[in-house]
Amino acid sequence: MSETETTGTHSGHTNVLKRLAGSALGLMHAHLGILSIELEEARERVLKTLVLGVLGAGLLLLALLAITLGAILLVPEPWRAYTVVALVLVFLALGAGSLWMAWNGIRHAKTPFALTIEELRRDKEHFLR
Repeated sequence: MSETETTGTHSGHTNVLKRLAGSALGLMHAHLGILSIELEEARERVLKTLVLGVLGAGLLLLALLAITLGAILLVPEPWRAYTVVALVLVFLALGAGSLWMAWNGIRHAKTPFALTIEELRRDKEHFLR
């Protein structure tokens, strides 16, 4: 084999490796872009949910306090103890229901970074063909 044939073959392999590395870097760049977008969306969603949850809980607490005090003061004296017990039971039931719904929401939440995982799966299938 002459020197030019060896150099040509070596150059061909180098070009293939460069293109393969470029393709891999391109895929990595695309996946990192999708991942960064999903991370930003998740961060914004969590922050918004947290702020709204704290604000809503505070306002509901103030409303419940006003309703409780109003109900206790409007009920005749002999019935006030029963009113307090009934209100406590209602608040416990509502709180337990809210916590149960929150827990179900967490358990059935969409998988984080689903788009990135799907893209990686498609790339894997493409390369294995």
